[in-house]
Amino acid sequence: MKRYFSISLTGFIFSILNVASFILLGVITKNTAYSEIFSLTYPLQFVVPILLCFFCSASCIRANKENNKNCIDTGIILGLIAGVIIFGFIEIFVDRFILFMNMSPEIYHNFTIMAIGQIFFTFVICMLTDKMYFLGFDRKANLCKLGFIVLNLLTIVVSALATSEQIVIVLVNLISLFVYCAVLFGLTIKKFKFDFNILTNIKYESADIVSQILMLIIYLFGFSRAFSFGAEYVVAINFVNLVTDPQWDALGSVSTIAKIDISKNQYNFRRALKYSSIITVFYMATSLILFFALFKTYQVALLLGLIFIAFQFFDMLVLSFVYNNIKVFIQLQYSPTKCTLINLLNHAIRTVLAIVILSPFNTVIAQIVCGIVTLPILLILLFKNFKVSHDGFLVAKNNKDNLKTTEPEN
Repeated sequence: MKRYFSISLTGFIFSILNVASFILLGVITKNTAYSEIFSLTYPLQFVVPILLCFFCSASCIRANKENNKNCIDTGIILGLIAGVIIFGFIEIFVDRFILFMNMSPEIYHNFTIMAIGQIFFTFVICMLTDKMYFLGFDRKANLCKLGFIVLNLLTIVVSALATSEQIVIVLVNLISLFVYCAVLFGLTIKKFKFDFNILTNIKYESADIVSQILMLIIYLFGFSRAFSFGAEYVVAINFVNLVTDPQWDALGSVSTIAKIDISKNQYNFRRALKYSSIITVFYMATSLILFFALFKTYQVALLLGLIFIAFQFFDMLVLSFVYNNIKVFIQLQYSPTKCTLINLLNHAIRTVLAIVILSPFNTVIAQIVCGIVTLPILLILLFKNFKVSHDGFLVAKNNKDNLKTTEPEN
């Protein structure tokens, strides 16, 4: 149980500091509308894992399989070039992006430029720390990430308290992040020989790349449609995102721990469901506390906010508590192909519904429906081929591959 909280709290702290920068920006400037930039730029956050999967994690996997570290630094350099081009293009046409999201460039222009820059520098830091994780420098990577997030928060808060000039706040923040990333980049990248294989990288990360592309489409078009229904929906959607997004990041620990336990042949299904349900309820409670503590400050229509957060809570219970445990087990112990197809079906359903549903609730309805459709498929696959033993382990029904192991030491 301790491990569930320790791993989840790490992700929660990273995410809550990012969210806090948007919350405090709105509070200090006495305009909570600026916090809505978090949801305005939310779709662009999925560009980061797309680029990371293709240029960084796939290169790390290849380096591990081929004992060839040249491809890691090659991937980072190519990823940096791709990131500059993609995010630079978005920055140039930032007002068109804001208009596409059905929001006002006159209000959000300057701080949207800052938010897009932050996403780019986050991508750079993630590439560098992924290399550190690959080389076994976990503590160093965690400290580098924490330093980046704290610097981002402090530069926004201090500059916003010192001046009301938006350009100054933006420049202080982005120049500070640039210097931090440049120094870390120089310390991390060493001399290497160019080595990059496009097809191999696609092969290693194709499922995640496709999934993240679909998530980008879901929120790009889904939020654009939802925001078109008016300011009260923008306020409610953004506020619920602020008080639930760190919790979603923390709940990613459910699948992470499942992968660790299964890889060590120590996965106890019953215990995993018990512990993941406890941390799910815990993080739901933190979201609820934040919701009622801040909804008046952000002038959120109470009924709308409760509807949006109810959708999120339902999905947390289904997705983190059950779906993630079963999905990881099937992926690693039964059929990666079937699991990948189900995962892609999940994202495809969600993408289509988010685009075609004419409602401000389109993204949350799509979120719930795809889970309701695909979870039974996973349950059927699981219990058709496995059974839960009396002590909570999953055992193959054909008895050819008994998965029961000794429980890990506490």
